[in-house]
Amino acid sequence: MNKIDLIRMGAKNLWRRKLRTFLTVLGVIIGTTSIIVMLSLGFGLSQGFEDQMSQWGDLTTINVYERWVDPSMPKQEQVKLDDAAVAEFKAIPNVTAVSPTIETYGAIINGRYVSQIPIKGIDPNSMAEFGFEVAEGRLLESSDELTVVFGGRMSQQFWDPNSRVWREPKIDLMKDRMSLTLNPNYGYEQPGGDSPNYKEYKIKAAGVLVEGNWETDYGVYMPIKEVLKLIKDKEKAEGARPQAGNRNQSQYQNINIKVNDMKNVQDVQQTIKDMGHEAYSLNEQLETMKQTAGIIQGVLGGIGAISLLVAAIGITNTMVMSIYERTREIGIMKVIGASLKDIRSLFLFESASIGMFGGIIGVAFSYLLSFILNQFGSSFLGNFFGMGGESKLSIIPIWLVFAAIAFSTLIGIISGYGPARRAMNLSALDAIRTE
Repeated sequence: MNKIDLIRMGAKNLWRRKLRTFLTVLGVIIGTTSIIVMLSLGFGLSQGFEDQMSQWGDLTTINVYERWVDPSMPKQEQVKLDDAAVAEFKAIPNVTAVSPTIETYGAIINGRYVSQIPIKGIDPNSMAEFGFEVAEGRLLESSDELTVVFGGRMSQQFWDPNSRVWREPKIDLMKDRMSLTLNPNYGYEQPGGDSPNYKEYKIKAAGVLVEGNWETDYGVYMPIKEVLKLIKDKEKAEGARPQAGNRNQSQYQNINIKVNDMKNVQDVQQTIKDMGHEAYSLNEQLETMKQTAGIIQGVLGGIGAISLLVAAIGITNTMVMSIYERTREIGIMKVIGASLKDIRSLFLFESASIGMFGGIIGVAFSYLLSFILNQFGSSFLGNFFGMGGESKLSIIPIWLVFAAIAFSTLIGIISGYGPARRAMNLSALDAIRTE
């Protein structure tokens, strides 16, 4: 028998027992749909965690800071964050940019309004590499003096310290005249108090960053050389010694390192730790969250697999019943010259067809359920898992579609293999005598 005859005969046998075939295919549909939807919830959870973490900061940025050294351990040496460390970090493979950071605290003054904010000094040449984007204006340049770039939500952080009733101020960060001071008590001074004479600096706005990044939304950025000058003026006003001497001669508070790909962050981070520094990245926390999502996905996938196991039992039952009903037919096929291979192929084709069609229809139902979950369930369940409402609750990657169809077909073949061997081992004469 040629393959076309086998396919025609197998399709005819399945169609002849439409109700039984439909019920068996329905079991595969339910099993396939269960697995795909359960796994898609895990993929959606992982993507939701990643979207949430990306709002906290750049997932390819590593923050390096000084490692704490126990004074009672004389063999431990303090590794400094200075220009030599910056040069070492730039030589690490997969590192695309390095920016030292100096941070202090001060106040931005806009008429009667004040905003107490962190002032961050960075390398202007590295801002583009670190993903800074402006909604207005431009990024910093090395030649800028007393020039700032505002965080995306800084216009909402001003208040009137002399007003008893809070009113939302109308602040134009790019056009308003503003000044800056490193006085930590500005707006809170008590009358008659003896306090240092802090300078006030007239500043210019270069730009305003795009909103949506919690790490950059609140605060202002200046060239690092300008922040160092402000800190020196503050120390003179307070009569304090230079901070570098109080920080074990480290030149910078921390250093930010940009990695070319999120997959390389952990390797670069470990290299930095081996140099004697402490290093932290959001990617590290994301991996922990993804492991949690993977466990949830495994549990959900296991629940869905039980449905497909039940469907496999249904396929086996259908094929066994088919053998009992077609015993005489099998005997006639053997007598007229059908080989054992042809008989096996016929039954395997029927069981594989049940698995394949069940898988295809199951994929269609999975997309429908995924659409419904994303439309109506994202807000509720997304907030339950701590994700934003915009994240998709269910994500079905294209490879999962083909894998599900292939797996359901394989389940059909495996389920039909035992009955097919049973059909092969039937005696032709005994089969013909069967009524």
